[in-house]
Amino acid sequence: MRVLLTTLAATSHLNNLVPLAWALRSAGHEVCVASQPNLTEAITRTGLTAVAVGEEMAKSDGAAMGDGTSPYGLGHDIAETRPEVLTPEYVRGALDAYTSVVCEYLTDDAMTDDLVEFARAWRPDLVVWDSLTYAGPVAARAAGAAHARVLVVQDHWVRMRDLLRAQGGGGDDPLTAYLTRKLARYGAAFDETAVTGEVTVDPLPSWTRFPLAVPRVPMRYVPYNGAAVIPNWLLREPHRPRVCLTLGVTGSAFGVHEGGGGVSTSDLLDAVAALDVEVIATVGADRLAPGAAVPDNVRLFDFVPLNALAPTCAAIIHHGGAGTLGTALVHGVPQLIVPSNIWGEPVYAAALASTGAGTVIDPASLSADLLKSELYRLLDEPSFRENATRVQQEMLATPSPRDVVGRLEETVQKRGNDD
Repeated sequence: MRVLLTTLAATSHLNNLVPLAWALRSAGHEVCVASQPNLTEAITRTGLTAVAVGEEMAKSDGAAMGDGTSPYGLGHDIAETRPEVLTPEYVRGALDAYTSVVCEYLTDDAMTDDLVEFARAWRPDLVVWDSLTYAGPVAARAAGAAHARVLVVQDHWVRMRDLLRAQGGGGDDPLTAYLTRKLARYGAAFDETAVTGEVTVDPLPSWTRFPLAVPRVPMRYVPYNGAAVIPNWLLREPHRPRVCLTLGVTGSAFGVHEGGGGVSTSDLLDAVAALDVEVIATVGADRLAPGAAVPDNVRLFDFVPLNALAPTCAAIIHHGGAGTLGTALVHGVPQLIVPSNIWGEPVYAAALASTGAGTVIDPASLSADLLKSELYRLLDEPSFRENATRVQQEMLATPSPRDVVGRLEETVQKRGNDD
């Protein structure tokens, strides 16, 4: 069968799809990946066929994103979970802001028009779409294809939509209205699969999932870091406990170069300067404040493949991104999260802490002494490594991307039988 995968132009979102894309390709299916032109080179470097749609996705200026109170400076957070904040007005406002502003920024009309045009011409049997790329279900419906959603962050859109309905919001929620307008441009009608996919593939750990009535297929997270070369120094045993410090790539893709809550890369490096550890910081010199010094125990790299680095580490300090969290879990490495706030990283961080496989520092409370104390806990208390190993085994028991291919084939077959 023909499978069209689509994602917004961020490498972290592409990397989340690549293992499934190659499982489909290895099973004999014809596969291509569509995104804005600024992701074309990254797609072709995976060995997959790229389709450029729409105009380049412009970076946000980053001024208001990840400001510690509301991502994108919208006054609402789609990942908000505090009951006292989640009034009907807040929930509706969050859904409205994250559809009319955020979704439209990520996949605008030009991108959707081109994606629909390609899908109608290429005639895929299945469209697999990144869960923040709502052009995907629109193109699938317009072309008459089966479609599946792949989560890249926790399912906050569906959670908020269900909450609004439970509060008496009915069916006139902003996400429904947004997708109804989008579908109407191509002569297609809205149904619930435009929100959830005909099936949702979920590569996130089980303990991050919300209790939602969504047709879900769990899939083991398989790290993919893009084209990479393993450096020779990584093959040698470190003389001191090795700690990775990474802020991921998502923030940079959206114009954010620092952690949330006013925490800068320089702040984090200063905080680890006094520790008796070897720090491998994959943050790049461009993220440092002008004139900032690099501590003697820190080695700074623009990029080291995390899937190769993680197994050599005693701990990982990071921003809470799903890709970094998943890679650390795959290798059973304890984590210390200083969460940013772009796609609900504080919620991930709290979920991780609940497993005992890591710990969290609120960015507003970050200090050198606190970071030192929490990192020493990760390194010295066996329970963190034991719980990280337990979670690792749980993940290894989850169906692989190859196993999920069969479920997707069944989805296409069911669509054919229903038609």
